[in-house]
Amino acid sequence: MGRQFYDGNRGHTYLGDPEHRRQIYPDYVAIARSFNVPAQRVMYKKDLKRGIQEMLDSDQPYVLDVVCPYTEHVMPFIPAGRTVADMRY
Repeated sequence: MGRQFYDGNRGHTYLGDPEHRRQIYPDYVAIARSFNVPAQRVMYKKDLKRGIQEMLDSDQPYVLDVVCPYTEHVMPFIPAGRTVADMRY
C-alpha cells in the first residue's frame, strides 16, 4: 500500500522503544495485572503464536499487548471515508 494513501505518511502512536521495555507507556501489562488480570507483551514475531495460545487457553479475561513496528502494514485496511465493502487485504 505504501504511497497509495496519504502520500505514504503513516498514522501511528509511539509507545516507546522496544529495546527499552521499561519506557513503554502506557504499560498495559502492568495495568491489567494491577486488576489481577493475566497479561503479557509480545514484541517479536517468533513469540506471537505462543502468546496467542496462552491467551486462548486462559479461562478468564486476558490482555495480550502486541507491539509491532509503526512501519508494519495492518491489514485488513478500510480507506478513509469508505466502507467495509472497500476493504483492502
